[in-house]
Parts: sequence; C-alpha cells; structure tokens
Amino acid sequence: METVKISIPDSEAVNDFVNKTSSFSFDLNLGRGSRIVDAKSFLGVLFLGVGNVCDLSAPKEYMHLVEEKLEEYLVKSAFKAS
Repeated sequence: METVKISIPDSEAVNDFVNKTSSFSFDLNLGRGSRIVDAKSFLGVLFLGVGNVCDLSAPKEYMHLVEEKLEEYLVKSAFKAS
C-alpha cells in the first residue's frame, strides 16, 4: 500500500469523492491519526475527512490511477525541489 495526502474541503465534496473512489475495484482506506475508514463509505468519509488533511492508502500498483482520478483532492506540497 502507498499513501497520499488528501483534503476534502466541505460536505458537498464528499459525494463526489465517494463516487470516484467507489469506481475502483480495489480497497482504499482513509486515515487520520489512529482512525481508519473505508474511503468508499459516505458516512466514514463525512465523519473523518471533511476539512481535514487525511492519508489515503491504496495498492501501490494502482496509485497512479488514484492520483489521476482524485487529483482535485490531493494536497500539494508547499516545497519544491531546486
């Protein structure tokens, strides 16, 4: 599994996020601290993810698909390599 940082800005974006994650045939987990929920669960994402930076975990071989489909939710690093 690999992890990326994501942020879901508001409760209206949860439905879009869950619809996109539900289209994947593999498991996705959303975590913050010691709590982990299924990233395809509307209630789980609503409970954990709204307004917070969370870790989204997916199988390494599918991470490129996840990053492509969920690009608008990815947290971009403020630092760039020189």
